[in-house]
Amino acid sequence: MQYVITEHSLRRRWARVNEFFQSTQEKNFWVDINPYLRRLVKGIIEISLDEEMIQYMQTQPYQRTDKSNRMDYRNGYYCRNLDTTFGPVERINVPRSRQGLFRTSIFERYQRRQQTVNDVICNVFLRGISTRDVAGALKPLLNTSLSASTVSRITKRLNPLVKEFHERKLMDEYQFLFLDGITISVKGSLKAKKILILVAYGITIFGKKELISFRIANSESSAACESFLNDLFRRGLTGKNLKMIITDGSKGFIAAIELVYPYALHQRCWVHKLRNATKYLRKTHIKPFKLDAQKIYNASTHREAIHAFKSLRKHWLNAAPKSVKCLERDLDELLAFLTIPIKEQYRVFIRRQIRTTNIIERSFREVRRRTRPMGCFTNYDSVSRIIYAIFNRLNSKWEEKPLKQFTQFI
Repeated sequence: MQYVITEHSLRRRWARVNEFFQSTQEKNFWVDINPYLRRLVKGIIEISLDEEMIQYMQTQPYQRTDKSNRMDYRNGYYCRNLDTTFGPVERINVPRSRQGLFRTSIFERYQRRQQTVNDVICNVFLRGISTRDVAGALKPLLNTSLSASTVSRITKRLNPLVKEFHERKLMDEYQFLFLDGITISVKGSLKAKKILILVAYGITIFGKKELISFRIANSESSAACESFLNDLFRRGLTGKNLKMIITDGSKGFIAAIELVYPYALHQRCWVHKLRNATKYLRKTHIKPFKLDAQKIYNASTHREAIHAFKSLRKHWLNAAPKSVKCLERDLDELLAFLTIPIKEQYRVFIRRQIRTTNIIERSFREVRRRTRPMGCFTNYDSVSRIIYAIFNRLNSKWEEKPLKQFTQFI
């Protein structure tokens, strides 16, 4: 027989709801219902625990059996508090056995939070909220207080994900590779020290932007950069589709590129090069010098760029010989981006992206924004977790926003 809800039954039920609200000080449905939900959850957990104890003992409570057939004896209860998605469930009666061998499948030993709560905390951390702010962000939802150290312990669950990120196989689909590094402070034995995070950023043949990998190093030496690039090569980035590698002019990366990816074009960042060139100039000369340099990298062809450089050299050689020689010394690497054939409709956009390392510097701004409030990191593992969290969030955001100009520009 199918039960039908009538208008009369609905009115009767709503009358009971109104009586419930009138008996409470705050007429907020969810605020009022949460204590009842927690009591319900507590009851379900305790019933489940008792059933698991019965299965373990193979006897009902107070059942008399032959001692030779008994596996164990009951030994009362102990209380356990558990943070759940409904809020804190307090004083759960957990049965225990005399030999201490009984283990429940509902929660692990010493567990104080539901696994889903830990997942929520990690996801909030991955989305860019610092460990100190996670507690305040989740308190209205979980109705419990979390210390920064507790959040930090929970986020250690990310260590396997960080390891998986470093060991995952790479598809050889990157056409542009940007290499750079960022410094971060870490506590040492006596005082804080600076470490370098080497970062590889790529654009695939499908136009997808991706922060590919990172590695902690003590310096941007040739050995550290070579080891970093060899790891990328070993994991699958052999460079068959690689058209260009862009760097800020680091000697370590330049030497490593010649060994690992010797056939890829190397582009030096114009921003870093002009910063080096203008340090020899007077303040009044910086702006006009940059305007003349702008004519070089905005040229339509390689030949036009050479002609623009000759004009700059003629005009500035007497007034600023060091600045002119600074540009001339690496002119081939500075103009490498003009040698790649690009369709006219995409030329301006793509050349603007690949003539500097600005595209990876924008990611570094997010790293600095996130790490600046933290000051100094405790150890290398905490650095790896925070860098992975930032990179994971940025890669997820870019997943559905490919640069379509890079998919069909040749």
